[in-house]
Amino acid sequence: MQMVQHSFLNLKNMKVIKLLWIDDMENWADAAKTNLVIVGNKYKINLKVIHAVNGEDVVQQLNAIDFDGVIMDYNMEPFRGDKYIDDIRFEEHLSHIPIVFYSQDNTTDLDSLVETHANVITVYRPNLEDKIKELFF
Repeated sequence: MQMVQHSFLNLKNMKVIKLLWIDDMENWADAAKTNLVIVGNKYKINLKVIHAVNGEDVVQQLNAIDFDGVIMDYNMEPFRGDKYIDDIRFEEHLSHIPIVFYSQDNTTDLDSLVETHANVITVYRPNLEDKIKELFF
């Protein structure tokens, strides 16, 4: 896991938002995170992102750090993102954490995969950054 954080502004006056971003496409996720950190700074948000390449041990990660949200890719190995969402939602004390569930494949019906879970927002990758800004900025 790596923490992405930039300090362009005085951090004392900034709101801190912590996200756990789970995506096996590290290069793409890193580029998107960098863009969001820059935009966050404009809104006086100190965006801290921890990246994981899959959802293994996701519950332990969420218990270790008080995250404001999870960004979860659909297509990963060894399991799809909806399996990891099931793991998170199985833990009742984690039900308040919003999850943004996304996919590059717009033919996948993400809503049907998570319809039994509350507080899961689905979006396709072209709109992911806008959805994150809408929810957390």
